[in-house]
Order: sequence, then structure tokens, then C-alpha cells
Amino acid sequence: MKSIEPFYFGASETQLLGCYHAPETKASRNCAVVLCYPMGHEYVQFHRACRQLAALLARGGFPVLRFDFYGCGDSSGDCEDGRIDRWLEDIASAISETHHRSAAAKICLVGLRLGGSLAAMAAAGRADIDGMVLWDPVIAGKLYLEELKHLHRQMLQRAHLRPSDGESRTEIAGFVLTDEMISDLNDLDLLRIERKPANRILVVESRKNLMQTDLTKHLEGLNANVMHIDLPNPQFWTWIEDFSHILVPHQILQAVMSWMSEVYA
Repeated sequence: MKSIEPFYFGASETQLLGCYHAPETKASRNCAVVLCYPMGHEYVQFHRACRQLAALLARGGFPVLRFDFYGCGDSSGDCEDGRIDRWLEDIASAISETHHRSAAAKICLVGLRLGGSLAAMAAAGRADIDGMVLWDPVIAGKLYLEELKHLHRQMLQRAHLRPSDGESRTEIAGFVLTDEMISDLNDLDLLRIERKPANRILVVESRKNLMQTDLTKHLEGLNANVMHIDLPNPQFWTWIEDFSHILVPHQILQAVMSWMSEVYA
């Protein structure tokens, strides 16, 4: 695997950390990938999987940009500054940076959980995204918040966490959610998207009861070409106390790579 050099891009006051994976084959796929991370504890648990997915795609000839959203990871800002509108702008900035670095004619967005939701929302507001991979995207923000609160209660039974120290701060699974962010999530509903976010979409379902089937039907109703695959793993997106026990979901990574290779042969 080629060495990956981190860099910053975007406006000077809101710079984002990016890692660009150049394609490792001479054959051009003519499609570049922007990888959108999940948030909070899911970012921590699946950072390695995202990095391996980016490397896998690069070995298959795809240029890939993975990046940290504003207020997340090593990008500018604090986690309290996170807002959905801000993150949608980050995706637009990442798309522009990917076009600049790769010169690819087409863009495919790959998003996990909330990163998948943001990718779909960002793409639905534009008309230049050709492909999209949505891995267990958050479809209803209200249900996502309920899931996080349940997870937080489970964590409190096994760990000592400092309680929130402000009225406008809520601590969930070790990460702060402001009242503004909670309001953003309560309003999130992918089934309200009125335009197809991409021409071709892969929906990966690893856990039941996340409304993935409803999303697939909605996207098909918007005339998108949708493939839905079911690769069950009920342990995904749950709290794992010892991160050394996290397994990379190779079956899902290979499924994403296979779909990308077939679509962009």
C-alpha cells in the first residue's frame, strides 16, 4: 500500500483534515470516491475499517478521499460546533477537492451511518453525483437519538462518565450533543428526500430494524438504480468496551469493492 500523506483543505478558518489515496493501478476507473465517516463512538470504532476500505478501493484503481468533518477528528472546530448544514458544506468541499486531485469525471460517495445520511442529503441537492454506497445510513434522526440514549444507558452500567456541565449540552456515549445538534437530528428524515441523490446506489444492511428496506423503496421511487444487499452482523454500531476486539467487516468491504468494480468497470 502506498504511503498516505495527511493534508488540510477548505477555507482557512474551517480547514478539514483529508487523506488522499491515489489509485494504485494504471487503468483509470474515471470515477473518484469520497468517503464520509460515521460520527461519535462509531467514528472511533470504524476508523480502521474506513481506512482499509479506502486502501482496497485505491488498489482497485479508484482515487479516494477520506476526511474528517468540521469539529470531528483532526479537522478544525470543536465537537460542540457540529451542525448538519455545516457538514453538508464539508461534503461539497470534499467533492471539489477530489475533483481537483483526481481529475475523475464521476464521483461516488460512500457513507457509513450518519455519514451516509449526510452523503445522501448533500447529493440530493446537486445533480453531479453518479454513484453512492449507503452502509446502514441513519434514516430517521429521532430513532437514531433514541438508539444513542439506549447505548448511553448501557455504558453507564459499566463505565464512569462525567455528567454534562451545561444546560445546552447532552453527553451521549462519551460525546457532546448540543441542543442545536439534537434539533438537527430530530429533523433528519431521508424518506423526505425529493430528488435521487445518485444514479446508481448500493444500500448495505448489516442490522435489521434500521428502515433500510423503506429507504430502498423510496430511492427506487425517485428513479435511482438501487441494489440492496443484506449482510447481517447484529454487533455493528453497538458499544464495544475494548476496541482491540473490533473486527474489520471484510465481507462488507469486499461487497462494496465488487459493486464498485462492476459499476465502474
